[in-house]
Order: sequence, then C-alpha cells, then structure tokens
Amino acid sequence: MIIVETATGQNRIIISGEANHQVDESYVTNGNWLEKTDLLIMQLEVPMGTVLRAVEEAKRRGVDVLLNPAPAKELPDSVYNGLKHLVVNETEAAILGGVDETELDTIEGLERVGRMFVGRGVENFIATLGGRGVYFLTRDGRSGLVEAEKGVKVVDTTGAGDTFVGRYALDAAAAKKEGKEFDIEAAVKKANKAAAVTVQREGAAKSIPWRDEVE
Repeated sequence: MIIVETATGQNRIIISGEANHQVDESYVTNGNWLEKTDLLIMQLEVPMGTVLRAVEEAKRRGVDVLLNPAPAKELPDSVYNGLKHLVVNETEAAILGGVDETELDTIEGLERVGRMFVGRGVENFIATLGGRGVYFLTRDGRSGLVEAEKGVKVVDTTGAGDTFVGRYALDAAAAKKEGKEFDIEAAVKKANKAAAVTVQREGAAKSIPWRDEVE
C-alpha cells in the first residue's frame, strides 16, 4: 500500500513481503547467474541470507555490487568490505552508521559518515538528501554536494529512489564494461535529474522517465 500526502508529495509504503520472502539462498547458490552480469544491484527486501550470499558470490567473481540498503537493517562489516557502490538516503545512512540523523545536516557531518563507510571498505558512498541534493564521497578522495534540481514541483516521491539508483547504475555498469574511469559526479548529476522528473509525476513505474527525456 502506498499513501501519498497530497500537499508535499511525500509517501509512506506498507509492504506485504510474500513473493520477496520466497527468494531464498537457493536462487543465488549457483554462480552461473552472474556470468553475464555487469553490475549486481541489491536492496534488503528479500531475506538477509539471500542478500549476503549474493553479494559474497558477486565479489568473489569480480562483479561490482551496488547496495541500496532499503529498508535499512544492521549489516555485518563483511558486506561493506569491497563494496563498489553504497547508495543510501538520510535515514538509512543514520541507521547503518549508528548516528543521529541530524549528523547529516552539514557537509562536515556527511563527510564523517561517508568516511566511516569508506573505512569499512566501500569505494563509492552516495547519500540522497531530498531537496538538499546528493552528497558523494569516494575512497580516492573525491567528494561533493550535487544540488537538487531547480523549479521542481513535487507531486509524488514514489519511485524517486529507484529512479536514482537505476540511472546511476547505468553509468556505473557502462564504465566497468567499457573499461573507462567512472565519473561519479556526472553519474550523480544524471541520476539526480532523472529522479527530479519522477517526483513531478504521479505513480511508481509509470513516473520513471525514459533515457532520452533526461539527456
């Protein structure tokens, strides 16, 4: 069930796991499913054992992993070690980082939390901040705040996070496949722009823009 507040476009989602809960470790035990995989994207909506097994197998086979830990749950440090991309919102960053959400109100606080995850082994840390934009920090020292798109009238935030992850992942996978250096700032800007289109439309999947709409 998705409840959208008309005045702000913010949403609350109630999920009955059902099919998601049936995705057990047997689905990822055979590593053949990774043979043609450029990038593995995982959330936490399937059983934790399945997530951990899939991430471990991908790393072992040299497949980059993008983890979007939603809904946020405590994770073992082994998940972060060697993780290519960690994409979180403010709430997820606070829960997983063990800090108060107000810690993320400043650039200094965002940097501290980002460095905490980089210290655990994450290569690229990305925190989506709603109307404030997106913060990124990398293991090699690149960081920045990409401001939110201007003139955006928020109608429905449903699907915005998934849109961001999908557009970001497109650049991440392409860079890996083509053997090019990954331009994280450019990827974040494109993802931010795509998500801004999504929030101006009602619905979930139908609100996600086509690639040619944002390029």
